[in-house]
This record gives sequence, C-alpha cells and structure tokens, in this order.
Amino acid sequence: MHFSEDDLRAALKRQDPGEGFAQRVMARVNQAESAPEKPPRRVWFLRLRPALVAVAAVLLLVIGLVVGYQQEQVAQQARARKAEQQAVLALRIANAKLNRVFERVNQRQTVPKVQRESL
Repeated sequence: MHFSEDDLRAALKRQDPGEGFAQRVMARVNQAESAPEKPPRRVWFLRLRPALVAVAAVLLLVIGLVVGYQQEQVAQQARARKAEQQAVLALRIANAKLNRVFERVNQRQTVPKVQRESL
C-alpha cells in the first residue's frame, strides 16, 4: 500500500480533543493519586527468577559433580586396597612354595652319597 505525503499530513493533522478533555485528564490524575500503590516485591522477584533458577542449576551441578568425584575416589581406594590384599596373598603363596622347594633341595643335599664299588 502506497502512502502519499498528503495522506501523512491528513493523519498527523491537529484535531480537537473534544469537550471535557481537561476534566477527563484531571479525573484520571486524581484516580491515580488516590489508588494505593502495590509494593514492587513481585516485580523485582519476577525479574530475578531466571537468574535464581540459573544459580540453583549451577549449584546443583557443582554439588552433583563433587559428590560423584568423592564416590569415585572412595571406589578407587577400595579397588586399591583389594589389589594390595591380592598382591600380598600372591606373595605369601609364592613364598610358601619357594620355601617348600628350598626344603626339598636342602634335604636331598644332606643325604650322604653312596659310593659304588667296582667288581
């Protein structure tokens, strides 16, 4: 739709507000003065709500990460203790077997050798 300059002048032409304009304006001013103002608590709270939600989400994420990290550390320590116990058990078993072997070797060496006589 094409507007001409004349259409714009006609739309912006000064118009008379009509009878009683001043009385209507003054009535609204008086009405606004007499109405009690509501405390702006809700307004600032509504403005902060997205920020509070974001802070709460970050806080929950950090707490979750810390708890998860601590649980992983506890599990890793338990695995390390189990591996240590298994290594100690393996060394004890190996030690016992080696002791048996050394005992057998020492028993054979202590038996006197029989010398053969020739015919």
